[in-house]
Amino acid sequence: MSSRKRLPALSALTTATALACLASLSAVLCLSGCGTDRPAAAPGGVPGSPSPVSSPAATPASPHAEPDRGDSAPHNAENTIGRRPGEMTAADREAARKEAARVRPVLEKLRTEGRIAPDAVRPALAALGFPPADLRVQAPWSRWNVDHAEKVPGTLYGIRIGATACVSGMLDAGQAWTEVTGPYPETGCVAPPVAH
Repeated sequence: MSSRKRLPALSALTTATALACLASLSAVLCLSGCGTDRPAAAPGGVPGSPSPVSSPAATPASPHAEPDRGDSAPHNAENTIGRRPGEMTAADREAARKEAARVRPVLEKLRTEGRIAPDAVRPALAALGFPPADLRVQAPWSRWNVDHAEKVPGTLYGIRIGATACVSGMLDAGQAWTEVTGPYPETGCVAPPVAH
């Protein structure tokens, strides 16, 4: 008698499973090369050597590209440039902060009295000593009508302080809003309407 042990016979199910696994492995190995490009010979090079590939950096950028736009719409930076205030000097910023502290209580008093129209706000701001050339008071922009024909209750105002700063804001029945900014490119010290 031999000292070798006989392995038990494989069942039909085990054999079928082993063959299915082998077939799947063969298919994966055969198809793993599909869709990949084989390098062609470089011009004047050896067959099988890689050909030069252009990198994204080598491709000229579109003149309309906005690489830092994130999730915003194309040309968003271009379309909203008029809504970005200019830079202020430190001295003008400090002077504007002091003037904003004087403006806020006057506007809050007008708001509590229900006097929020431009014809009430203009004389109140002028009484604080701002020159007429530095003072702009108007009805607020409509957020919904592109032509701004809709009349919105309240007042939008801007006061030039020094050469580079503004006290800007809005007065309506619910709030007296005041902020210190640089001038806007198209609207000066008045915050511009929402861009398209």
